[in-house]
Amino acid sequence: MVATTAHSTTVRPPRLRLGSAPFAVRVASVIAASLLAAATLVALDSATPAHAAVTEQCNGELNVGGEGLNCEISIENVLDLATGVESSTVTTLACRGAANVDPLTDCVGPTTTNYEELTTEASQCNGSANGGGSSMICSVTVVNTITGDATTSAAPVNQCNGSLTTGDVRACDPDPATTDASVDGITQCNGSVNGGGGSMTCVAATTSTSNSAFAFLVNQCNDSANGAGARIECTVDISTVVLPAAEVPVTPVVPEVPITPVVPEAPAGSDAPQAAAPTLPATGMVGMPGVTLAAVLALLVGTGLFAIAGVRQTARRRIAGPPQ
Repeated sequence: MVATTAHSTTVRPPRLRLGSAPFAVRVASVIAASLLAAATLVALDSATPAHAAVTEQCNGELNVGGEGLNCEISIENVLDLATGVESSTVTTLACRGAANVDPLTDCVGPTTTNYEELTTEASQCNGSANGGGSSMICSVTVVNTITGDATTSAAPVNQCNGSLTTGDVRACDPDPATTDASVDGITQCNGSVNGGGGSMTCVAATTSTSNSAFAFLVNQCNDSANGAGARIECTVDISTVVLPAAEVPVTPVVPEVPITPVVPEAPAGSDAPQAAAPTLPATGMVGMPGVTLAAVLALLVGTGLFAIAGVRQTARRRIAGPPQ
């Protein structure tokens, strides 16, 4: 009989190699994706907010004849230069009906809309009321309130150019005005009321202002009311209010007052000597009896080696797994 010797084989679980290529690639991918997401959020948060859409109404309307069109736009812009917070409130009103009737009763509005951005342009009553005997009354009122370091200047005006060469009434103020106002300012009543026998009143308030923080454009009553006997009245007023930036309160610094110890006085006439202050033993490692710096270092090194040995032993047991 041949004796058979049994051999036992211990199967150890595979070790996780943190430096292996697949694991490193996964970790790098996760880190890269996280950084990309964070950068995207920062970019979106710091992006300059877009301005509200141009407010426009009453353009290209009522060109048959004998029709009336009355339109109003009111805008309030608010901007804080320190924080970048901006908003606007826009109110519109549009009324239609027979010519030369005021007020008209077929109206839409007033409608008020709030935006979290500035509204920087108002456009209305352009290419409208071109039929004979038509009438059109349009107005734009704007108040820009800015907190911070901003300046104001007279708003550029371009109006009453190529309009009403013959007719009953031509009342433009200023008349004419040819300053470039294609980006900022007031452009109105150009190329209008040329049908003969008409009247035109166009006023840009002399107090209208531009500001250094953002541009604002009004574009109204251009290429309109060119039928015979047509009448238009168009007005614009842009005002700017600049408020000082809020001051950051400064907390005063109170200096510390040193405390002087009070030494008790000896009784009058006493010749008894003053008791000397007790001498306290020096503190620190050097003054500890029987303990030297070398002994402390040896203790620390021994403790560290013992801890490392314990960690290695624990790791070996986990890798080997439970006993078979």
